[in-house]
Amino acid sequence: MISAILLAAGESRRMGDFKQLLPIGNKTFVEQCVDTLLETPVSEVIVVTGHRESDVRRVLGNRNVKYAHNPDYRLGMATSIKCGVQAASKDSRAFLISLVDQPHIGAEVIRRIIDAYERMTPKIVVPTKDGRNGHPIILDGSLREEILQIDVEVGLRQVVNRHSDTVIKVEVTSRTVLEDCDLPEDYERIIGDLQTDY
Repeated sequence: MISAILLAAGESRRMGDFKQLLPIGNKTFVEQCVDTLLETPVSEVIVVTGHRESDVRRVLGNRNVKYAHNPDYRLGMATSIKCGVQAASKDSRAFLISLVDQPHIGAEVIRRIIDAYERMTPKIVVPTKDGRNGHPIILDGSLREEILQIDVEVGLRQVVNRHSDTVIKVEVTSRTVLEDCDLPEDYERIIGDLQTDY
């Protein structure tokens, strides 16, 4: 089984608004991310919460997700990754690390990443566009203890760098794997791109 871990704990300080609840179409960011993950062949979706946890739970309603609350979310993304991996099923073969500020990534992109993992069973799968690394990434379950031991100041890249010779890169056609949403202008761009697509 593959566990999808959606990182949704941060305060969105640079955005100036709580991005998890920003509207994208007729949903919020966190709803769109969860619904996309539920369309993919993952076995469980774990939502890592922190800031305004009750609001995130409220908008997600009765969706089939597990929650992992990260009390240390102010210390950075690495703490949320560790929290999500800790909460994942012990039967999980791999972890798909997904970001709540990428609600515009489609299920087909995530399926391609999962397919590469299933076919080649590497330690790590990273999507790329025009040679640049993006998200979401997959980490093999054998890396669980390494992930749980990462230095939160350094983050996940210390695990990726340690196993760089076993990383499989999957080139995708969509730029969405490179684009996150940290600033108000990022949000305007994403909304504009979606309106162009329709």
